[in-house]
Amino acid sequence: MPPPPRTTTTRAVASGAEDVFITNAAAAVAAAATSAPPALAPYAPSPLSAEDGLAQLFVCVFILVIGVVGMQTSLVSEDAAREAALEDKVRAQRLAMADATQGVCAGVSAVNMHASDVVSRLRTRGVVRVDEVLSAEASEGLMRFVAETLEANDATTSQRGLSMEVFGNVYCKKNRWDMKLPFEAPVERALRECVKALGEVLREACGADATLVELAALVSDPGSTRQPVHPDTAYRRDPTVYTCFVALQDVAQDMGPTLFIPGTNNAQAHVEFREGAERAGPVLARTNEIGVISRGDATLFDSRTLHCGTENESDKRRVLFYFSFQVAGSDNPNAAVSTIRSELRDKFTLAGLLS
Repeated sequence: MPPPPRTTTTRAVASGAEDVFITNAAAAVAAAATSAPPALAPYAPSPLSAEDGLAQLFVCVFILVIGVVGMQTSLVSEDAAREAALEDKVRAQRLAMADATQGVCAGVSAVNMHASDVVSRLRTRGVVRVDEVLSAEASEGLMRFVAETLEANDATTSQRGLSMEVFGNVYCKKNRWDMKLPFEAPVERALRECVKALGEVLREACGADATLVELAALVSDPGSTRQPVHPDTAYRRDPTVYTCFVALQDVAQDMGPTLFIPGTNNAQAHVEFREGAERAGPVLARTNEIGVISRGDATLFDSRTLHCGTENESDKRRVLFYFSFQVAGSDNPNAAVSTIRSELRDKFTLAGLLS
């Protein structure tokens, strides 16, 4: 007989092997599911050598220096761009004012003036000159104080980094500073003398309850450039602030006297100024006056009046002591940035200084 076929036996053996494999695999999976994963060793950074630490420190310092230099370069570039824009504006204004008639502010003596007449002119023209409001002794004392403060702050070396508590912002910064004054003896004496001399005018113009909102000195050294014509406050229907500039030395025409455009403390003048983009227009062609004044003389003006500091082409420093009073209850758009030290803000009224 032929041998029985082997197919059945072969399949049986294969089937048995498969069963064993499946059983073993299932056991392995079950064991893996029930056993805990192997513990991982804690992370330990590789130790740094002294050379590695120094290298990383160098990189950090280098990045910091590059950042600081870049920031300073950016600030210098921004300042230069602003000054260039102001110079361009001044050039345009000069062209618009080329044919304007220019005169000198005419003054009245503080000793012989009639307060009501002075206030009437102030309200109509926006600026008046009053002579002999500060003594020579007080002028000289404050002049020395200003010079010492500039030197103590190293202000003439660089404008950058000056304390905002001591120096305010000012148009055209080259060789020009707006110094906030502390209420120390030379300053107090000068302020009280001026307020006493102008007391009746100030009381009638802004009221006895007016607040002192600025107390400072404008310094213009040789080489300072002309500022653009501007108002100190944006137009408001009613007067808000009256400012008094007092010369601490004689101011000649080449020392950068203040230029005023009388009669511009009104809506029409400000409309013309805006319509000409502050660079042209009929308002700039009006007659203007410059503050060629003697030591101790003052120009008192409405803060809405258009004016500017001119270039100092002399070899002398020009210093104007100035203070401003805000009419009580008025809308002063510059109240938060007025040029006065923080400890003096809202501290004095006209009545208090006159008492």
